[in-house]
Amino acid sequence: MSDKSTIFTRLDSLDDDLYIFGNYGEAYGIIGGDLTAFCYDHEASGIIAGNANIFAYKVLLGGQVNQTARLFGYDVYTDASIGRNLLIFGNEIEIDQQAEIQKDLNCAGDIIYIKGTVHGAVDVSGRIVHITGNIDGDVEIDAEEIYISSPARIGGDLYYTSKAEADIEDDVVIKGRVDWEEPEEKIKTDHFLSSLGIVFHVIFFLMALLTGYFLILIFNRHTHESVNQISSNFWKTMAVGLLSIIIFIGGPIVFCLLIIGIPLAMMLIFLGLVLFYIGKIYASIAIGHLVFKMFTNVRKIALGWEFLVGLIILSIVFRIPGLGTVVYILAFILGTGAAIMGYLSLCKKFGNSSDSQQAADTIQ
Repeated sequence: MSDKSTIFTRLDSLDDDLYIFGNYGEAYGIIGGDLTAFCYDHEASGIIAGNANIFAYKVLLGGQVNQTARLFGYDVYTDASIGRNLLIFGNEIEIDQQAEIQKDLNCAGDIIYIKGTVHGAVDVSGRIVHITGNIDGDVEIDAEEIYISSPARIGGDLYYTSKAEADIEDDVVIKGRVDWEEPEEKIKTDHFLSSLGIVFHVIFFLMALLTGYFLILIFNRHTHESVNQISSNFWKTMAVGLLSIIIFIGGPIVFCLLIIGIPLAMMLIFLGLVLFYIGKIYASIAIGHLVFKMFTNVRKIALGWEFLVGLIILSIVFRIPGLGTVVYILAFILGTGAAIMGYLSLCKKFGNSSDSQQAADTIQ
């Protein structure tokens, strides 16, 4: 399902997987398989028999998920009952007191609130972590500030890494041992390396910007066709990109086993690196196109503006811990698939055009 707004109501029932790709998505009914959503804003509060995989700026997950839930977003909230594990990457994360996770919880973000019940272990990484929930297993935390308040209960051990000692209220129950480890002192060169890293990020951004404008200017038809493949054949493009990654990784390994295949392996590696670099450009244009489509009524926007807006958005998202890595990989896969699909589509169009011309010449 793909649209500006996609709603799966409480009266709806599907005995299969549900895929949602759009600006806003809502899923309240009964889903017999997995739920996978790529949206700006997504809310789910039904019954999901399989897994929930949600990628959105704002994620709200309620109801029941019988298997594992994987949530990726900027603001993430859940009060759902999870049958297996819960994995969350985001900025501000809240696991409400009504939430219940039957197995393990893994999450990374900036500010994290854990108020619900976790029957397994918890592994958390963030800047500020608040815990008031009930956790049966061990808890491992890496954060700058840690607050564990009543009525929190930890059935296992508590391991945490922080510059400051965790703020643990007296009436909090921790059945295991508490182990506090301070992070290693950073050497003075870290400041220099951090500044150098910023410089490199700016340089890479400008390089990607120049490369993107070069592609738009020189290979305009291919760029247009590649971006169109993302909007018109999203899942097929993603599948082609994933298959290509497997070939670019596995192919050189196979060729290197044969001495005569080493040149082919080098060519395949080079092609993979090129697609790895330009794939992000096509994904940026597609994201920019989606943003302009959401917030403006202008029918046609220049590719250059769409690319600039999309590249800025991706560059910011790439900096988010955990989520940035996932988005980078998805952008690479999607962009690679778009480049290949765009080339094949152009070849098909040129072939049809040549056949039509030959037929016209024959008639004459």
